[in-house]
Amino acid sequence: MTSTRKEYLYQLSDISDHSHTAEYLSSVIEKVIVDVGVNRISAIVSDNASNVRKAREIVHNKFPNIENVRCIVHCINLIVCNIINHNFGDHLLCRVNNLTTFFKNSHQAYSKLVQLINEKVLLVVG
Repeated sequence: MTSTRKEYLYQLSDISDHSHTAEYLSSVIEKVIVDVGVNRISAIVSDNASNVRKAREIVHNKFPNIENVRCIVHCINLIVCNIINHNFGDHLLCRVNNLTTFFKNSHQAYSKLVQLINEKVLLVVG
């Protein structure tokens, strides 16, 4: 991420042949930082696995001006996966899917739903 909050993907690399230790990951990240330029990077976004957390710490010690940011989408994904692994989450997801299917398959029901939303009888959040 740049100082103007723009995000760029510099490269994709297959590092599956290497052990994903914090030291190895930090060396890969450091090479990208040096190649791109230390002053052109303001943050690194990653997940929060223990090896990645340690790699971020190593990188931050060498480049204290570069912020380490956890990926919020990854965090939300972990939360959602935990929810649907419980009976409550699974039951809720089934009901939501049934409702969605009903309104997609019934032109009259969909029209009535849209009408109620437009009349503010039903509040749509999001």
